Amino acid sequence: MSIIKVAVATNSLGKSAAGHTIHRKLQAAKTHGFDGLEVAFECLEAQAATYTSLPSRKERLLAAAEDIYKAAKSLGLELIALNPFGAYDGLKDPHDVGIRLQEAELWCQLCQVMHIDILQICTALYGIDESKITDDPTVIAKNMRTLGCLAQRYSLRVAYEAPSWGIHSNTWQQVQKIIDLVDMPNVGHCLDTFHIASKEAGDPFSSLSPIRNDGYRNLQGSLDELKCIVKPENIVYFQLSDATVADPDQEGYPRRDMNQPPFMTQSRNCRIYPCEEDRGGCLPVVDVAKAVFDLGYRGWVSMEVFHIDMWESGARELNP
Repeated sequence: MSIIKVAVATNSLGKSAAGHTIHRKLQAAKTHGFDGLEVAFECLEAQAATYTSLPSRKERLLAAAEDIYKAAKSLGLELIALNPFGAYDGLKDPHDVGIRLQEAELWCQLCQVMHIDILQICTALYGIDESKITDDPTVIAKNMRTLGCLAQRYSLRVAYEAPSWGIHSNTWQQVQKIIDLVDMPNVGHCLDTFHIASKEAGDPFSSLSPIRNDGYRNLQGSLDELKCIVKPENIVYFQLSDATVADPDQEGYPRRDMNQPPFMTQSRNCRIYPCEEDRGGCLPVVDVAKAVFDLGYRGWVSMEVFHIDMWESGARELNP
């Protein structure tokens, strides 16, 4: 019987901006029994900022990557992914594509230093200049194939994710279409219970009815389709989280942005661990998880939670 390894995202163990260092997060992951971590680029950047004697951004990042790898190895933890690369897949201008590919190559080098096998990319999201991107699947697939070829040179798999607020692609079905066009063994899905459940069933701002009237039916239809279309080997890795209902006025949220899409508000501030019903978890994420495991998927599972709790001060000592 295959044993599923469980990871956690580094930025789900406290925000670096709130004083949570990467070394403290690694120790927390070890203390609480995780097998590995997906490394959030913001956490890598925060560690890199401590290398003030090094002259270039690249040197600082590479030094931080080496430090993080050694610390994780000493604790018996694997580093499984670097994320989230973005602002790339739908770019129209070859010059813009080239600039992002230069950054992607640095990310590949960082993965190599950290002995990471997965580079995660999100579909184009809120914040990018929408005039620079297209929803043309042939253009998106061309860009993703180029990224896949780059990643292949570093023996990396590309995990392609559709957040539920993606501008042009926000469902696993849309990503599947691109994966089919790319047709490379190292380019596959990053599936996330929050994104699938929220997009198909959720109402992010409704405390009275956090599931839409047609939500369960929509979700079941999507999961039935997933079972027919997606092969387990096409899933690079799988992320788990639930969420509570979001506040449309964003009162008390650390990053208040009234222009962001509703699902982004919920994701950024309200994502919790699956099965935390006592905290108000409201999405049918277990249904999503069951469907993915029923496919036969037995790869890495990672907890990816983003809650305002992550902004609490990191000054306190870790309580095992």
